[in-house]
Amino acid sequence: MKDFLFSAKQQKAELIWLAACFCGAILINIFSILYYQTAWSELYSQWIWVSIITFVLYAVSVGIRVCIYLIKRLF
Repeated sequence: MKDFLFSAKQQKAELIWLAACFCGAILINIFSILYYQTAWSELYSQWIWVSIITFVLYAVSVGIRVCIYLIKRLF
């Protein structure tokens, strides 16, 4: 059975996607703090939710990129 390995270039690209999702989750958190006019301490006290949102955004981005790849592969 052949091992499936990511190249260094692919690993770097995935880390960039993950960092972008993390920044997006932080921006969502900042927006919610401003919208609901809550304390800024929630910026660091809600890290568990920020990390959950990060991985949800990452999973959605992986799904979209896989769909785009499959569509390109068909045509």
